[in-house]
Amino acid sequence: MKAELAYRQVRDHLAALRLDTALSLLDNALEEARTEDLAPVEVLGKLLSAELAARHERRVETNLRFAGLPYRKRLEDFDFSAQPSIDASLVGRLATLHFLETGVNVLFLGPPGTGKTALAIGLAIKALEAGHRIFFITCHDFVARYRRAARMGREDRLLTTLLRPRLLILDEIGYTPLGRPEATFLFEVIAKRYDREKSVIVTSNKSWGAWGEIFPDQVMTAAILDRLLHRSVTINIQGESYRLREHRRAGIVPSLFDAPGKEVTEQKLTDPAN
Repeated sequence: MKAELAYRQVRDHLAALRLDTALSLLDNALEEARTEDLAPVEVLGKLLSAELAARHERRVETNLRFAGLPYRKRLEDFDFSAQPSIDASLVGRLATLHFLETGVNVLFLGPPGTGKTALAIGLAIKALEAGHRIFFITCHDFVARYRRAARMGREDRLLTTLLRPRLLILDEIGYTPLGRPEATFLFEVIAKRYDREKSVIVTSNKSWGAWGEIFPDQVMTAAILDRLLHRSVTINIQGESYRLREHRRAGIVPSLFDAPGKEVTEQKLTDPAN
């Protein structure tokens, strides 16, 4: 009788605490304890472990829905042999996510179609799986969302959206020059994330020396680069576009690029001021 009462109380308590996974597994765990002669603390450990795992999975799925990723591609699926200029060991170290702990930025530079966005998404998925919030936005969408927010007087709300995640991915910077209002807002985002030691991943088709073509003046360019590069890892990709390579193999277009070179610039994964 006491055991039956205790059983009902445990179920009620699990339900009240919203430990739904533990509640659903309680009967199986008790049966396993009986057949395998498990100690009560072992049963409790199994139930709590299952509950934590389920909660982590739900958090990852929720974060993924709001991440804005255009597609899902894991780093394990990236073909490093097709782009020999990329240091796979460096990308592997970035995949440990230590750079998030120290607010280090990651910058992928190179021609279109060389895997910059795929690598950024691969790192973003690693961060999501570790339980971090991430947000992906292209430069084109950044400009469109800023202009819409400015018309409605909601710039602060957009700023909060871009500052909240642990990792922000700014994709395709360099294809379209930014006007002063958009560039000023981007600077505010970069500066405030820098102050909070929150990492940014940037992909761009332009080298640092050509970023003056993107922003209204050299002062703005220097201010943005100063905060992006102070704590950063830069990977320069020099190779042929995946898409053009496939078209050429199919006999659609001639080769437009020279053979891939090899240039990877690595900076320390810690604040160089330390």
